Amino acid sequence: MKFIKTYIPLTIVVVIGTLTLATYFIPHRVSLLYLDGMNSWLSIIYSYAILVGFISLFLSHGKKIVRQSQGWGYSLFMFLGFFLVFVPACLSSGKQSVGGIMTSYGWTYQYLFQPLSSTMFSVLAFYIISTIYRSFRVKSAQAFVLFLCALILILGNVPMGQLLWEDIIGWTGLHIANLTDWLMSVVSVSAKRGIMIGLAVGGVVTCLKMIFTIERSYLGRDS
Repeated sequence: MKFIKTYIPLTIVVVIGTLTLATYFIPHRVSLLYLDGMNSWLSIIYSYAILVGFISLFLSHGKKIVRQSQGWGYSLFMFLGFFLVFVPACLSSGKQSVGGIMTSYGWTYQYLFQPLSSTMFSVLAFYIISTIYRSFRVKSAQAFVLFLCALILILGNVPMGQLLWEDIIGWTGLHIANLTDWLMSVVSVSAKRGIMIGLAVGGVVTCLKMIFTIERSYLGRDS
């Protein structure tokens, strides 16, 4: 049993991981064919993963409804929302309009999904405001820089803020629009690229740990 649960998955991960890594350093037709094959298999695995996720979701919420566990009413709404979108989508072949006429799926998307999404985002606005309030508590130099950048961006995107900036600091020749563009195109982009580089390095390290069998959490607790 340990051989099936441990050694076979480890062998598959090591072999596939090593071959996939090697293809990026071997510019050959066989490497391209291998990558195309792997991408096809990934699409198949993703499809089955979504199917397994749906089955797990239905079983989990179905048990809550049968047992009438705490919050089981929300599970009813989950099933109701799913079938309200899934059935019209199947009947309309995933099309929102045919010949300029709105289908049942298009009606569901426009008059149910979009209003609910807008409501969800409007509720999140209150949490965002409270988060901003906590973030703007200047207790360190880093917090002051964050507060200053956020203040400039707010003033630069609000007409009243632009008028106040021009009346108070306009004599310096430094326009709020230019400063806002500089923050978004230089400072913000630099931070995003730094985060992406960090994520890429972390992903590479994790992949190498899996290839060298250092990382085994995907095997479960019994491995």
